[in-house]
Amino acid sequence: MVKLIALLKRKPGISPEEFERRWLEGHTPLSTRLPGLLGYRINIATARQPAGTGEPLYDGTAEMWWESIGAMEAAFDSEIGVAAGADADQFCETRIHLYTEEYDVVSGPGRPA
Repeated sequence: MVKLIALLKRKPGISPEEFERRWLEGHTPLSTRLPGLLGYRINIATARQPAGTGEPLYDGTAEMWWESIGAMEAAFDSEIGVAAGADADQFCETRIHLYTEEYDVVSGPGRPA
């Protein structure tokens, strides 16, 4: 199994609240239909960040799972994948994709141990 971690930065002029609304309400109806998608988690930066760090480099991350890198790349090359990428470009200045293998060291809340 492979996991994609996407790092997203909102476009200038888009507030954090608008970014969150646009991602959760506008984008996910497309992105959740990607072929072969096994799981999808979105993480939005909170207004409060560690003291002295300033604004975070990214406004949020996404975690998405597929059976293989090939399956993931095929999903992004599909009609819905191309549409989802074009939609994300409407509210994101930066989208960095990192392909990873996940190691669950301490399971989070609501996740099996």
